[in-house]
Amino acid sequence: MPPARISLVTLGVSDIERSRTFYRALGWETAVDMDDFAVFRTAGSLLALYPIADLSRDLGDEVPAGHPRRTSLSINVASPEEVDEAIAESLAAGAALLAAPGSAEWGGYTGCFADPDGHAWEVAHNPGWPLGEDGLPRIP
Repeated sequence: MPPARISLVTLGVSDIERSRTFYRALGWETAVDMDDFAVFRTAGSLLALYPIADLSRDLGDEVPAGHPRRTSLSINVASPEEVDEAIAESLAAGAALLAAPGSAEWGGYTGCFADPDGHAWEVAHNPGWPLGEDGLPRIP
């Protein structure tokens, strides 16, 4: 049985250099840097960038151009102010705004942006999920 953890999230991207530049502009540290592959360190799982055509081939399917699988990635932060800051910094780095920061129906505060290939990222403050020393949420 596979262990219950996520080691690596791989995003299929149309332009490795453009995406690498975007994530570097967010201040993320590069762990692996190759012409057709990049890996960034995060507080948890690693984030990889890989050409979408190659990822589709490796997964044994074809994704129509401009239609990545519907997935969202989330970053939890310690306060609503940090949500606002993270969204603003992402937009300054070249992200597109998907949802302006605001109160969520579940009692938190959240905003969403898309990276240059349209991958959706949510930045959220969830008062019911305090952050541990490692910055990861602790679900009571």
